[in-house]
Amino acid sequence: MNKQSEKPKYSAMEKSMRLLTSRALTERELYTKLKAAGYTSSEIRDAIAECRKRGFVNDEAFAEDYADILASRGLGNKKIKMELYKRGIPRQLQEQPLEKTAENESERAMQALEYKLRLLAKETDPRKKREKAFRFLVGRGFSFDSCQAAIGKIDFTETLSSFPDDI
Repeated sequence: MNKQSEKPKYSAMEKSMRLLTSRALTERELYTKLKAAGYTSSEIRDAIAECRKRGFVNDEAFAEDYADILASRGLGNKKIKMELYKRGIPRQLQEQPLEKTAENESERAMQALEYKLRLLAKETDPRKKREKAFRFLVGRGFSFDSCQAAIGKIDFTETLSSFPDDI
């Protein structure tokens, strides 16, 4: 028998509860998983509405928590915004968490740069070291200004001891 034509074993709400016990999901992620399990759109909408009503699914709280987690991993705001988008967080719910993480983006860029410079210790050419460090920060989603501020604090002609003491 075709898998799509089979009736799901559990109700959409029961399946939602099973999915949400393993990890937090956004509404879009939950919708996608339930749709793949063979539930109809109306069953899925009802289950998501019930989960939202009970507080099991909250995209706003998810966005705040996920942005904090990504920021603590050393990612910049552009990368955080992209990850929130990939998880299905609506644009209007992305604004507040991004404003909150923007406050310390320069500090995070400096911490990420400190880590990268340890890996670049063998690079002897200061220009190449600076370019690699800049590409690393941009790749982690930091803004141009944050990258420039972090790179500007480092003397690439010296060794790792060139880090400012105020970090």
